[in-house]
Amino acid sequence: MKNQPDNNNFTTSDFYAAAFLVAKGYRLLGIDKADSRRFHFIFTNEPDRPQLVSAFFAGLVEVNAKEFVSAIKELKSLMYNDAMN
Repeated sequence: MKNQPDNNNFTTSDFYAAAFLVAKGYRLLGIDKADSRRFHFIFTNEPDRPQLVSAFFAGLVEVNAKEFVSAIKELKSLMYNDAMN
């Protein structure tokens, strides 16, 4: 996983981390599809985001299963159509 935070945005190429953030209510700004082998999901960078993502990878945070599945479906839909560039 390659994460590229800056002051205003957070970018990740990890699909499930992106789905987790969507399920937690983070605003998805776009999907960078320039690299055909890997998508990059761009989010607003919130102050609690580093701790939340770390907790996700450590298995220390919960997410509503229905919201997580919905986020996965939403991201897959956006990845494979031209709704976001």
